[in-house]
Amino acid sequence: MAAQATILTARAPGAIAILQMHGECEHDVLAPLVKLTARDDWPLGRLRLAPFADIDEGLAARLTPTLVHLMPHGGPRVVQRLLEWLAAQGVRIVRSEAIEARTLYPEAETEREAEALRALAQAASPAAIDPLLAQSALTFNSQDVTGEDRARSARLNRLIHPPLVVLAGPPNVGKSTLSNALVGRSMSIALDQPGTTRDYTAAMIELRGLVVRWHDTPGLHETNDPIEARAIALSKRLMQEADLLIAMTDSDHDWPALPRSPDLRIANKADLRRRDDADAHLAALAGEGVPELVRRIRDALIHPGDEAAAFRRPWHFESAITSAPAR
Repeated sequence: MAAQATILTARAPGAIAILQMHGECEHDVLAPLVKLTARDDWPLGRLRLAPFADIDEGLAARLTPTLVHLMPHGGPRVVQRLLEWLAAQGVRIVRSEAIEARTLYPEAETEREAEALRALAQAASPAAIDPLLAQSALTFNSQDVTGEDRARSARLNRLIHPPLVVLAGPPNVGKSTLSNALVGRSMSIALDQPGTTRDYTAAMIELRGLVVRWHDTPGLHETNDPIEARAIALSKRLMQEADLLIAMTDSDHDWPALPRSPDLRIANKADLRRRDDADAHLAALAGEGVPELVRRIRDALIHPGDEAAAFRRPWHFESAITSAPAR
């Protein structure tokens, strides 16, 4: 039977990636390892610097007779080329979710600890680390789990897979200015001219330890431009899928007509004039109110106290691993 290879580290750029190769017998992993590194002396438990074909140079180690770890540089293209090379040698490339956690993490003392290590490898948010480490040391039985635990787990799983946050509103109310302020760079063109953003723009941003998929949508309005109309239609589909839908306007515009009720309504340009029907106020251009908005967004996605509860109550992070979002 051919060896299997999987990526243990998060599927994102990083300094070092870790690939695991596992087989049913010693030859399954030794044959591709010897060919990859052009060396045949691989004693157990030794970490060695070796060339990886003509792709990269990195560390490799045989942890058991049938288990090898390869540690190339973490650039996505390097990892992709290495996986392609292994596949060409007959190694089967599989997602880590398809492999038992104890096989992936033989150093784990319990199944729960192995699952926590798997979740750590996938977690996008820094705030996931401490609660997951705490969970690995806790034991629960099914009778311990309450409905509140399940609801909290669903929210905490957003620490593993970033939730989708969509910002929507009419043109020229400051959506792009807010998005740029949160990202810390220009992800959208921000001009005092309606319709500057013709398509939605997206970025991964960190909100106090929680990473979210932030989408800034084009201004919602009637248009005869077929390209712009198509972009608005696509954005409305995205709004339906959002974990958090934010409606944004200012004192000169009405609230936008959205395909579903927004979870949060924010009024921009509050330094000029405030309105009474908003959940939050800010002046995005001046940066006023942005920290408070970040707090409100984070609290809407992961409730205050959820992370503290994970140090003493069950967190069913396994469901986030087995049902990773495709989008």
